[in-house]
Amino acid sequence: MINKLKTEKELLNEVRRLRVEGKTIVTYNGSFDLLHAGHARSLAEARSLGDALIVLLNSDKSVKSYKSSKRPIVSESDRATMLASLASVDYICLFDEINPKRILNEIKPNVHANGADWGRDCLEREVVEKNGGRVHILKWTQGLSTSGLIKKIISAYKTPVVKAVFLDRDGTINDNGAGYVYRKADFKFLPGVITAMKRLSKTDYKIFIATNQSGISRGICTEKDVRLLHRYMVGALKKEGVRVDGVYYCPHHPDRGCECRKPAPGMAFQAVKDFDVSLSGSWMVGDRDVDVLMGREANLKTIKLAGPMDKSSKVAPHYYAKDLREAVGIIVKNV
Repeated sequence: MINKLKTEKELLNEVRRLRVEGKTIVTYNGSFDLLHAGHARSLAEARSLGDALIVLLNSDKSVKSYKSSKRPIVSESDRATMLASLASVDYICLFDEINPKRILNEIKPNVHANGADWGRDCLEREVVEKNGGRVHILKWTQGLSTSGLIKKIISAYKTPVVKAVFLDRDGTINDNGAGYVYRKADFKFLPGVITAMKRLSKTDYKIFIATNQSGISRGICTEKDVRLLHRYMVGALKKEGVRVDGVYYCPHHPDRGCECRKPAPGMAFQAVKDFDVSLSGSWMVGDRDVDVLMGREANLKTIKLAGPMDKSSKVAPHYYAKDLREAVGIIVKNV
């Protein structure tokens, strides 16, 4: 990227060159904290008024002097970098005063662009017109402002972000050595699972179980069988002080191509609808490759139990663990 950020001395040298070449110089000033679409549109409009657009950027010192010590949100170097990435901006120069009258008097722009919120009768007008320039009032983009964005961000984070841990069932919570487990008599918790889930229950994470149950579509069991088993499982865990916030299962045959069968992320997306879960702050734990693939598809952090991924897989979990107890230790450590 061409270095668009100039010192005042460097900028004035560029201005002299532009004048010799007969170019129309346009200036526009502001803090441009949290650059947004309204800024981009205004800058593009300002650039259309001449041959070169100079953005006079309020320094951190300047912004603090009139917007309090809480601002700017973004540092002057980062604000300058963002502005420099825009094709509409040719030069950027920082200034420490509250307004740019002094440097405008040096630049003597042909046009000075100003936001509609400040209007034509702005402080800069006298300096600009004294030197033969004019003030142009930019179109106002309704509803877009830095302060408005800050309010939206604060509002979005007033309530805690909901995070979750998605647990596979067979092979992660219970022993599935007997194949399709759908009877209470065949359901046995794996060693350490209850202890691990007790620990997880003490965190702020929602706890969901996400399991493929194609035995339903294969005619091995009914959906009622699976629901009754889940009711038993959740009840048994509750007696041990374990919280389960939801159980999701896919009843479909692998050939159906549904959106809920792992590795498809449908069960995670359903939890977002049901509980407003932030998947990027959540986890998937399971013993099979499809659990990891589902997690990665849903932007979850993933932990694979019971050995490595298949060698043909191009995707890896974030962590490996020997069992659920170790996996929960990883999650708690990374809160």
